[in-house]
Amino acid sequence: MVLNIGICDDEIIHREILLSYVDRVFATKSYKVVEFDSGEDLLDNYPKKLDILLLDVQMTGLNGIEIAKKIRLFDTNVIIIFITAVIDFMQQGYEVRAFRYLLKPIDYNDFSKHLLQCEEDINKNSQNYLTIKEDNEGQVIIIPIDSILYIETDSRSVLIHTNNQLYRTRVSINKLEKHLENKTFYRCHRSYLINLNKVRCISKNSVLIKDNEILVSRYKLKDLKIKVTNMLGDLLC
Repeated sequence: MVLNIGICDDEIIHREILLSYVDRVFATKSYKVVEFDSGEDLLDNYPKKLDILLLDVQMTGLNGIEIAKKIRLFDTNVIIIFITAVIDFMQQGYEVRAFRYLLKPIDYNDFSKHLLQCEEDINKNSQNYLTIKEDNEGQVIIIPIDSILYIETDSRSVLIHTNNQLYRTRVSINKLEKHLENKTFYRCHRSYLINLNKVRCISKNSVLIKDNEILVSRYKLKDLKIKVTNMLGDLLC
């Protein structure tokens, strides 16, 4: 498996440091690196596949937080690691599910530890699949679990929403919930099963995943907030 890594920083000296660190960490492995000198450059030339994004927070023009928010509208899988000289933006990182913050000047050992953890998570996720029989065609479909945004009931069928596709199946949402119970999924409503990794924000009675507003049962809201906070705490600490 080839890791696809992006580096976005408007200062070339910092891009060169990050590139040299990536080369050291993955010296014996297959990887590709693409560099961007601004957030606008990244958005205009976003790669077809990106596994890890090293994103500077403080840049001329759009800052890293603003860029990450835009990215999350179309890519919910890429692991974002913020590079910053200050920690003032940490709270906003929750909104875009930042994996880590690395403070400048970056320590190589710290950098290496986080990059290897990213690689481990990517490899783990790539091995997890959901196999269903599609309602319309009766075809057997294999869906990467980390691509699933949320699952909802629709009359006698169940709709599985992924990053780029919608699948309809007769498998019950209860059965899917049981199958996914050890993953990052949560039954926030009798009609919805959501991937906690894809939640952008939580409001009074709903969550936002990509640009989809999904209902949350009133008695589930507190538990949902705890689970999301705990999960993000694990990712950010």
